[in-house]
Amino acid sequence: MKNIRTILFVILVCACHIYVGAQETQTLYFLENAPTRHLLNPAFQPVGKVYVGITPFNYMSMSAGNNTLALSDILYKKDGRYITALYPGEGDKLKKLLRNDLRSTADLDFSLLNFGFRIKDYGYFHFGIRERFNSTVVMPGKIYDFINSSNRSDDAVAQYDLSALSMNVNFYTEFAAGYSHIINEQWSVGGKLKFLYGHAFADYRSTDFSIRTTPFELQTNINGNMQAAIPMLNNVPTKFNKETFANINDFFEFTAAAALKPQGYGGAIDIGATYKSLAVIDLGFIHWKSNGIAITGDSVYTGPVMQYRDINSNTADETNNGLGAVFDTIGVYMLDFLQNSLNAQTTGNKGANRMLNTKINIGVDANFWDNRVGVGIYSSTQFRGSRVYEEVTLGAALRPVNWFNFALSYSFVNGKWSSLGLGLSFMPYDGLNFLFMTDYIPMSYADLSLGKSSVTVPYKMQGMNIGFGVSIVVGTNKGKDE
Repeated sequence: MKNIRTILFVILVCACHIYVGAQETQTLYFLENAPTRHLLNPAFQPVGKVYVGITPFNYMSMSAGNNTLALSDILYKKDGRYITALYPGEGDKLKKLLRNDLRSTADLDFSLLNFGFRIKDYGYFHFGIRERFNSTVVMPGKIYDFINSSNRSDDAVAQYDLSALSMNVNFYTEFAAGYSHIINEQWSVGGKLKFLYGHAFADYRSTDFSIRTTPFELQTNINGNMQAAIPMLNNVPTKFNKETFANINDFFEFTAAAALKPQGYGGAIDIGATYKSLAVIDLGFIHWKSNGIAITGDSVYTGPVMQYRDINSNTADETNNGLGAVFDTIGVYMLDFLQNSLNAQTTGNKGANRMLNTKINIGVDANFWDNRVGVGIYSSTQFRGSRVYEEVTLGAALRPVNWFNFALSYSFVNGKWSSLGLGLSFMPYDGLNFLFMTDYIPMSYADLSLGKSSVTVPYKMQGMNIGFGVSIVVGTNKGKDE
């Protein structure tokens, strides 16, 4: 029980302080000597004549998050202790934040191969192979009403409609070839062609997800449809119980050939121009060789469902103990539901086309003292399914020599006035570039007690991301100022 509670608590904490609209780190825009800056706009040209990413230290970026919550939205300080939003009389703020759906995202990009070179003084070619993973999970905002029902002290029956639940996961390899051309001192243009090799895909949409509760009974009904292209999968299990996992070889073919078999193909383009900066990134789609799967489940759990009276207390300790009882109950119920009640059946739907998460990037900046100091603003708008995510970043850069760039930034949408961005691109040795940047360095922290131990976590910020890499760069004239 304690392990389930701890795991669920850690997941909740992590989900609430990472950011939404995961994409390339915004601060990268202000690092002009970074070899991978062309990922933001294919018209950008690196300073060096040639660059080569060094595997396994090639460029990598990671980010994940949600559209609504920071940790400070679910944990409040009261009488010197942190309490949860489930504490009596403290949930109004969280309920307002969750009046719309909670959308969580995760992205991971890792470059397997990344190199480029200049032709004469005007043209630049880029080539790259990247592994890319992205996911989106939508939780209905009404999930708060279900969780907060633990504060009820009556015996009434309650019904919750969570049919807005959905999930999308994509994993693919990108093969890219790009070219940038300088027209004059103010204008350059560029583009990339991308071939996409799909590895795995899943897209789930609920048609019905309802929960009915009394203090001592919980009834669940779920119906939904999934499109899935899963490597090595030969047959879709109809049950997800212990017998299924004991006979896992009946459903999967565990061979290298099956693991590498393509699950889909696609294509995309990047196009961009620089007077200041305007680019469209990842405009394209993948056709997945997916199967349609119908998901159903009906279950009744009998027991002290939410420990109502334990949680409806007047002290922080009693309230947090009550929250632990909620997590224990939910964890046990979820495990029982997966093993005994969830069913799957293939349907006749074959194949699915899915657009990539297209981005529109716009940047405006001004530079002084022979480009040694710069200030600017950078906006990135991401189209993720039917949703649109926006981030706007204000930045300042210091470039005293062409081998050293330093930037500070602030991102308005997810920064919550409690974080700063930082970027560093430098070559301490001839021909070796080190790159590090993040948009969200937390400036406010909280010490949370977990039993006999404690953990320090970012408190008021809504997001974190990171990008880093090492490249060989030739032709920058390290000792010469630009």
